[in-house]
Amino acid sequence: MRDRWKRELKMVEAKHGPIETGPDLAWFIILGWTLPGGWSKGQTRLLVLIPPGYPVTPPDNFYADVDLRLAAGGVPGSTSAASQVGHQWLQFSYHVEGGDWSPHADTEHGHNLLTFLQGVAQRFSEIS
Repeated sequence: MRDRWKRELKMVEAKHGPIETGPDLAWFIILGWTLPGGWSKGQTRLLVLIPPGYPVTPPDNFYADVDLRLAAGGVPGSTSAASQVGHQWLQFSYHVEGGDWSPHADTEHGHNLLTFLQGVAQRFSEIS
């Protein structure tokens, strides 16, 4: 299963630039996630925790820089402060419904970390 995770992480890096991974591949950080307009800055670090049951179980929630705010200075809705992988983060509530997640044996088909990140991008665009 870890081979699949490695392949998917390479796909993430190819699309989103440099990443940092945990020693057991249980998480990854995109070092420069580009944000749409409406935010206090143009980029943030983005942390995704990969659950033990992945790919059957999708990731749940995501994390951005703890100082990320809306352009007007407000805190985004459905967020909270959280401590993960030795850092403070702003946790965004984001859940993939079970029926909306269908991984495929071939990492380039069906749902994968890239399709999860498409949902993250949508979540960022809805808040701004």
